Amino acid sequence: MRKTLIGLCALGLLVSAAATAQAEEQSAACIEAGGPSRTVVVPDAVQSYGTMQYARTVDLEPKEVVLTFDDGPDPDVTPSILDTLDRYCVKATFFFTGHRAERYPHLVREAALRGHTIASHSYSHPNNLRHLSWNRATRQITRGISEIQAALDGAPETAQIDVAPFFRFPGLNHSSALRGWLAARNISTFSCDVGTDDWRRISSRAVVYRAIRNIRSKGGGIVIFHDTKQRTAAALPFVLKQIRNEGYRVAHMVPERDMPPEQAQTAEQPISGGNVEIPPLEAATDLSLRSAL
Repeated sequence: MRKTLIGLCALGLLVSAAATAQAEEQSAACIEAGGPSRTVVVPDAVQSYGTMQYARTVDLEPKEVVLTFDDGPDPDVTPSILDTLDRYCVKATFFFTGHRAERYPHLVREAALRGHTIASHSYSHPNNLRHLSWNRATRQITRGISEIQAALDGAPETAQIDVAPFFRFPGLNHSSALRGWLAARNISTFSCDVGTDDWRRISSRAVVYRAIRNIRSKGGGIVIFHDTKQRTAAALPFVLKQIRNEGYRVAHMVPERDMPPEQAQTAEQPISGGNVEIPPLEAATDLSLRSAL
């Protein structure tokens, strides 16, 4: 009995030592990668972000970038991107489509469990919602959010996670009417500050070059990638390594509603005269994202 107890204690010490070593190794890797992402709180007050189309972007420090990925999840690309983000100890925002969330719900959950923000990008990615009837366009938005939420609700470990109140128009083809409709449902619109052209038929080397060139040109900002392109997965480690070497850091966008109260209070409020016209709402209107669907 005594030998058994000694053996169990020794095994426990070995497991503990291994866990400590793994944690220290991960911590060292984070330091090597420039440290974990700083959290940028996106205020509940509705706004449109991304200077490629709008007047403002999120509250970033100099030489700070936000990583965003559109169109996924994709079984051949998204896992590789998630692994790269883990290696560099950074978090991103994934603008998933509802159709792909329906097909690959486990990847939606995997991204959420790894600490990334889950947002929406329509249901089936019609290139221009303005070309659809009003009902079809709004249905694309609500159904996309619903399917992504259903993927999160499909397992106990992610059932308490809500889709962020962030929407990116397919093809960045927005309209003031649809932005107002989103605003009435407490959903902010996201464009970008930095393009990477990874949606074009170019090489991964070209993606690296264009991403770094455009980040330098803007000095940081919201960067748009696509987690449906192998070229993006191949380029991402080189982009992250180079911008780290040039002193850039990655920030992670999270909605104010998901932050502890003491941290949420520090969220920067949008400047007066914002660029979204919000239609008047009924006094009893419930602005929670789930109720908007």
